[in-house]
Amino acid sequence: MLEWFRRIWIGSDPVEFESTFGMTESIERLKAATRRWGFFSVTEEVASGRVTESRVSLQRVIPMVGNSFKPFFVGRFEVINGNVVLRGRYTLHWLVRMFMGFWLSFCTLFTALALVAAMRSPQAKAMPFASLAMLVFGLGLVWLGGWFSRNDPAWLSAVIRKAIEASTTVATTVQAQPLFSLTQKRSPPKVILVVSGALFLLGFMSLASAITGVQSYQGYPGGSISTYYPEIWMRYAAAVYGAVMLPLAIGIYRQKLTAWRMGFVVLIGGAGFQVFALLTRTDLENARIPAIVFCVLFAVVTAVWGRWWYAQRVHFHD
Repeated sequence: MLEWFRRIWIGSDPVEFESTFGMTESIERLKAATRRWGFFSVTEEVASGRVTESRVSLQRVIPMVGNSFKPFFVGRFEVINGNVVLRGRYTLHWLVRMFMGFWLSFCTLFTALALVAAMRSPQAKAMPFASLAMLVFGLGLVWLGGWFSRNDPAWLSAVIRKAIEASTTVATTVQAQPLFSLTQKRSPPKVILVVSGALFLLGFMSLASAITGVQSYQGYPGGSISTYYPEIWMRYAAAVYGAVMLPLAIGIYRQKLTAWRMGFVVLIGGAGFQVFALLTRTDLENARIPAIVFCVLFAVVTAVWGRWWYAQRVHFHD
């Protein structure tokens, strides 16, 4: 997922097309193979855009089809070791990136403010879910547009190669690494999928608990019992804990070594928070001794899980 975000804002990995012609002829041949404007093409697909030595910006234009989230090839001609090379990358149009940056930043800020409002007022409990829905909608829109244009990089590469007779190595690279691909060459091990999924669910539940103020819930055939946070700082702590769980789940899914290390911090921190919250409750009375025993057992269980997590080091890399 993080790689997907990087490709959206930065673009694909750099690609190179080596020409067998001189600089001037390479530019003229690419101009001849493309159009300056593609809006008037109603019968065939064309590559349109600007072609100069210092700036090449091309897009695939399909008649009667519009897609603001399709990738552009953006690059320039250079002379490297006496050879003319067109270097660049596939990326979103800069206006689209600016708009989506504003959209996602606004949704993120609104979600944070909505969480604070929901913790203070029961009437605002639905606000964070509305802002999260807007955030997910924006990301889904980018993904859907990218999926529809998933073949554009390979198509544009073929047009460029045919015009300046570049090598076929680059085209293979572009086809293997589409701009908006969410797939990986190798699926993570099952244990990684289970852990990342569990942490993602835990993070979502922690955020929901912080928003609603319900610390625990027990259902019975004759009714239910909801326990609320006795202190406001506990709700804030639960919100922070949930906000940390979500990116940690993504990092573990991507098998990053930093996420493995953070797993120990979260494991120990979560256990410490639970123990502290239990021992500081004012309604324990005669149950304080059993609570202490429970905390000791909880520490033992945490140590066992910590040892198991240490053994999962083989699945992570830098």
